[in-house]
Amino acid sequence: MSNESSNEAQAPPARTAAARAAQSGRPPSGLERLWRREDHERKARLGLSIERIVQSAVELADSDGLAAVSMKRVAERLGFTTMSLYRYVTSKDDLLLLMHDTVWQPPAGLDVSRGGWRAGLSRWAREQHLVMRSHPWLDDVRLIERAGTPSQIAWMELGLQVLTDAPLSEHEKLAVLLLLSGYASLQTRLAGVAADAARQGDFAPDQATEAFGELLQTFVSPERYPALFRAVAGGAFAPVGRDTYASFDFGLDLMLDGIDSLMRRKAAGHEDSA
Repeated sequence: MSNESSNEAQAPPARTAAARAAQSGRPPSGLERLWRREDHERKARLGLSIERIVQSAVELADSDGLAAVSMKRVAERLGFTTMSLYRYVTSKDDLLLLMHDTVWQPPAGLDVSRGGWRAGLSRWAREQHLVMRSHPWLDDVRLIERAGTPSQIAWMELGLQVLTDAPLSEHEKLAVLLLLSGYASLQTRLAGVAADAARQGDFAPDQATEAFGELLQTFVSPERYPALFRAVAGGAFAPVGRDTYASFDFGLDLMLDGIDSLMRRKAAGHEDSA
């Protein structure tokens, strides 16, 4: 096997596909561009570059939401024409993918190896949550578009490193990571909904739980919803001074307890599988 063929066999699929796209002359896909970004980036011209375009789009999404991002608005923010952006980004979809991959990268130097698997997974999930809270629009980029991006692969690698010696199958390890990442995403969405409602004046920023409890009190009767009525009367939706119904730590600890229980069963020889 030639060196070229050997290198291609060892490269990620998207990187290999990008090389083939370049050879065929067809434009690379967004995913291919990410894996071989250095091959497709144009040199900065008159102060415009792919980095400036992506950064401007990220700032726009952070302030106004992903729906506000368009090639026209990004160009206006940078003081260029819309068409000038297409020298660097082939489409809005590609721009969204570049934005997502740029901000979704794990923090530089993130060390999840200290303190055992529980501490490592806790740190892994908390860091994901922090990134999501900083950029609430991340989940609005279609999942199918961001599958296999360098940032996603980097997070998976970190998480799987934590679980290297865990008494779980490889499938179960990945399922654990998906569970924790999904939880971080859900908590971010709940916080985002509460923040949007607070901006509209529906309630104070830290009173989402209390406001929902007051809403329930207006139509939940003990005859029709006895269990929910007891929960409301018992303080289930009492003011807690935060913007989601339960703290991130509460749910994370419950899941880590469940993962610990699964590991103990597996280590004891029980073969129940995810």
